[in-house]
Amino acid sequence: MQHCKVAFLWHMHQPYYRDMFTGESSMPWARLHGIHSYYDMVRLHEAMPDVGATINFVPSLIMQLREYAEEGKSDAFLDHTRIPAEALNTQQKSFVLRHFFMANYDNLIKPYPNYWKLMERRGMDPGSVDYDEAIRFFSAQDYLDMQVFYNLVWFGFKAREEFPLINEMLSRGGRYTEDDKKAVIETQQQVLRLLLDAIKRVATSPNIELSTTPFFHPILPLLIDTDFARRALKKAPLPPRMTASAHARYQVAKAVSYMQEFTGVRPHGMWPAEGSVCPEMIPLISEAEISWIATDEGILLSSGVKGNRSEILYQPYFAEYGDAKVAMVFRDRELSDLISFSYYRMRQEDAANDFIRRVKTIGANCPASKSSIITVILDGENPWEHYPEGGKQFLTLIFQKMKEEGIQTTSVGRYISEHAPEATITKLHSGSWISANYAIWIGKAQKNQGWSYLKRTIDELGSQINPRTGDMSDAAHRGAVDSFAAACGSDGFWWFDDDFDSAFKSDFDRIFRTHLKNTFTFLKRDIPLYLFNPIYRYEEREQTFITPPAFIEPSIDGEASSFFEWINATRINVRRFGSTMAQSDELFETIYFGFNPEAFYLRIDPIDDEKGFVLADDEELIFYIHNEQNQYKFRLNRENGNYKLCAVEEPGEGFKGGDYPVKFAVGKVYEMSCPFKELGYKIGEHITLVLTIVRQGIEVRRYSHIHFEVPDEAYELKMWAV
Repeated sequence: MQHCKVAFLWHMHQPYYRDMFTGESSMPWARLHGIHSYYDMVRLHEAMPDVGATINFVPSLIMQLREYAEEGKSDAFLDHTRIPAEALNTQQKSFVLRHFFMANYDNLIKPYPNYWKLMERRGMDPGSVDYDEAIRFFSAQDYLDMQVFYNLVWFGFKAREEFPLINEMLSRGGRYTEDDKKAVIETQQQVLRLLLDAIKRVATSPNIELSTTPFFHPILPLLIDTDFARRALKKAPLPPRMTASAHARYQVAKAVSYMQEFTGVRPHGMWPAEGSVCPEMIPLISEAEISWIATDEGILLSSGVKGNRSEILYQPYFAEYGDAKVAMVFRDRELSDLISFSYYRMRQEDAANDFIRRVKTIGANCPASKSSIITVILDGENPWEHYPEGGKQFLTLIFQKMKEEGIQTTSVGRYISEHAPEATITKLHSGSWISANYAIWIGKAQKNQGWSYLKRTIDELGSQINPRTGDMSDAAHRGAVDSFAAACGSDGFWWFDDDFDSAFKSDFDRIFRTHLKNTFTFLKRDIPLYLFNPIYRYEEREQTFITPPAFIEPSIDGEASSFFEWINATRINVRRFGSTMAQSDELFETIYFGFNPEAFYLRIDPIDDEKGFVLADDEELIFYIHNEQNQYKFRLNRENGNYKLCAVEEPGEGFKGGDYPVKFAVGKVYEMSCPFKELGYKIGEHITLVLTIVRQGIEVRRYSHIHFEVPDEAYELKMWAV
């Protein structure tokens, strides 16, 4: 492994939540992640100075952390924390009851019995609670405990090590006082101040590199020209074309200057928001004196680079456009996604060993004649909520084991300075880290409406918000430009339509439109009426309790040969099962579900229509079908080129083996029928269906829980409507 080094890049990002005109913020996530994973990750790397890495901070996140720590600004959650419990009114109690359990249930709430009991009393499903009724079942002490618990449990492992008060209060398990609450709030402020100091220190560290992202995390290629989406989305409907290269340039330049002002060190590396790249952004990056950028391996493979994966992936490249060029590295998708989505489900020792084994295998397969870089890039905050101890054990283990195995680590910038790229990409593919396109942010009705709002704002305000022609020393002009720039952030488009689910989708819509409204307000212009029209529409959300409109009886041939076979099935967008995180290598686009009194039916459509439904030799698709009486685990895999579906018998887990008349077919699509009677399910019984993908024995993707009820013959009459 002497010729092969590992470069971690941790991407730290939150959208800009604060209203620039009023200074108000409705969301707490910059603050809460600040005392959790941001502080954990920076301080952990400081404690292990031999481990090289790149930590990427989005400038608008740094700005929000500074607003809390240096300016004393608040947010709606913190405001509701500060109110004395005895003084909470009806609406404020409802807010606390609704929002102060928004944390990972297993790792941040369940370990504290009294906090868990409060949530059980409130109701485990926040969407089904009648809050006006529920508030009367809690005392002032209960509300005070909720206020304190919620703010306590978000402290990460490093803050708990450095501030004994946190663990002491958690061990007390409740019955907190108003003075306790004040101490927790002050400790949060201290941790945020220490975090900002630590970020400045790592910027000058010899082994840790601080990189950045365009200021408000925009999809830079789409800001340059929304029609660039057509390059990888040939058939998707697009909004009216918007070109805003001046705003794209502004986001890059503002990011570099802000980070230099804050840390005293000019960043030379950049993770473009969502790993989104295109050839036309290379001159903008070069102008800002950014020497390297990073994106996903799918971009490399789509850029015309040919060869064995081990030979082409683990090296830097120059990407050229016109006279400009920039160095690029490409993340190992599998290693990155295993940390993000899979390893937290395993014993941490086993997970760390698996990671080391895979790294060593890659090193053994890389050419021994030259140096190689294994780039592991992932979200630096969200995964750790799912890990025991916030990822402390896993991260410590892999860092220690790499040292024991002689696996060297580095930062991206340091590696490129020591090993200049030898190969050049002349036709860089336009796309992101997800599926090598921009489909998450454009090409659907609500997303396109968001882009049309941006375009209309530019069309109406013109040079008044052009950062190249306006006077940026004028506070009103600067406020308008930055409000527009904040609206260009990727997160609003992430949550529009049905790709991902969140309790805050309407809030992200409101924040997006507020930024655009402020663009007009700063300039003392009337706010156009269209900005009062919400983009996100609740009724378009898919429900996990499935009620197809009518019966179906498709042929199980793998071909979806007739449109009408599945017309009455419920169509489920696979990406809807994502949340704040997404995986870059989805296998499926859509799941169809339907039934009749005899059986239920599944159809799974692949991402690539031309390739059809394909599982690799090391992949398995697992179907969990169960209720309290009957539980089944069906495994689909490929052996010697042939697909095989069987019921796995695992008595310890309650799964029944045996031969069942379950039919399936693999072709352009995957189709499957499961008879109710033979599986022991009766009319009116509730059934849960879970789909997972297992790769090399490790679960890498779970498509949530689908619930349905076995229908009777009269089901269609009950569903009939004019």
